[in-house]
Amino acid sequence: MPLDPGNIAATSGMSKAIFEQMDAVLSPAFSKLPAEDLDKAREGWRKLSFAIAGGVVAHIVANMEIYGIEVTGNLQQIGTVTLSQSGATIGHVK
Repeated sequence: MPLDPGNIAATSGMSKAIFEQMDAVLSPAFSKLPAEDLDKAREGWRKLSFAIAGGVVAHIVANMEIYGIEVTGNLQQIGTVTLSQSGATIGHVK
C-alpha cells in the first residue's frame, strides 16, 4: 500500500481518514453554530488534516528503516527494490 497523504480538500488518502476522525470528534462541540460557520470550521479541518498527513508521510519516508524481511515461496521475477525518497537502489530481489 502506498503512503498517500491525499489532497488539501481531504477527499482522498490519509488526509481524508484524518478529516473524518476530526469531524466526528469535533463537530458535536460546534453543533450549535450556524451551518455556514460549521462549514468554515470544516474547511480549516480539511487543510489541517492534509498538513498532518503530509507531515506524517514525509517523516515516514525520511526515517524509514526496514528490518527482518522474509520471503517464502517461489520468486518468479527478478527486480530491483527502491526504498528511498531520493530513488537510490538499496537492494535486489533475486
